[in-house]
Amino acid sequence: MVAKVIGALLVVVSAYFYGYHQGQNTEELKHARTQISALERAIEEHKAKQANDAQALSDLRIAESRARDEYEWMRGQLSELERRAKTAADRQRNRCLQLAVEGRELLDQAQRAIKFCEQNPEKLQN
Repeated sequence: MVAKVIGALLVVVSAYFYGYHQGQNTEELKHARTQISALERAIEEHKAKQANDAQALSDLRIAESRARDEYEWMRGQLSELERRAKTAADRQRNRCLQLAVEGRELLDQAQRAIKFCEQNPEKLQN
């Protein structure tokens, strides 16, 4: 009889500890799932931001390429004008035109840099 009581008591105590342990595992599992969900959301946000950054960089490269092409064309036109220049006044005018092209190029570069900084303020903080 005593053995049966002790056996029953051991079964009850074992069941209690088993249930307690299962409860802890369940809570840890819930916490882990919450963390996984948060990490998955963060990954998705970073992927979207990376895609936006890639698009902005692509647009910037295209604009710079077009600007370079335009300035090369202008320089070619200036070279042709210089070749045709016959007087000192013509050469002086060509130098002014060349300075105007260089000034415009520098201004466009500065404007692109300012626009990029305005669109990507977080890049400046690093």
